[in-house]
Amino acid sequence: MSVLQIDKIRRQLREKFPAAHRDPIPEEPSSKATSLEFSAGHLSEIISPHQSAGASLIICELLDQKHDLPIALVDGRDTFDPASYGNDKCRHLIWLRCSKTEQALKCTDLLLSDGNLPLILLDLHLVSERELRQIPTTLWHRLKIQARDSGAALISITPRALLPTPHHRLTLGGLFTLDHLELTKPTLQLNQSESRQIAGKA
Repeated sequence: MSVLQIDKIRRQLREKFPAAHRDPIPEEPSSKATSLEFSAGHLSEIISPHQSAGASLIICELLDQKHDLPIALVDGRDTFDPASYGNDKCRHLIWLRCSKTEQALKCTDLLLSDGNLPLILLDLHLVSERELRQIPTTLWHRLKIQARDSGAALISITPRALLPTPHHRLTLGGLFTLDHLELTKPTLQLNQSESRQIAGKA
């Protein structure tokens, strides 16, 4: 087949199927969560007031952004499902499965003392109110100082405002249902009802 014949076929295809030959439309940012930035050496708080507020989507976005760096997830209620995130995202994830709040806090303490991880997630958003009240304020101050000294970004996911002076506090206002399981990630919008910087010394 000659070059002229090939060009003729191409023109005919373009005329018959113009949509198939249009330039691809650039993708828009998937959600506000893609711009998440938490400062190194600081303790921050993400409030997830109910189970469907979007805590798992936040974790997914952080794994997306930091997938080339080691990340520790201290799972306070052993509810994390790595199969939902895929092998590539979890390739550098250190997953600590805890069944008690005290155990999760001790693990976080040890990770900060080690000083080799840039990002540590402490997931307590499914912990009972009774257990949350038992966490002393002095412990949060200790973790805050350890984060500063180690240079790690420590993010605590809680069901309510719990930390006394976090560097950054973000409240999730999403309401995800079973219908959202049918949607692809770029179509999911994370409603951040509150986001503010809090000044304070360790």
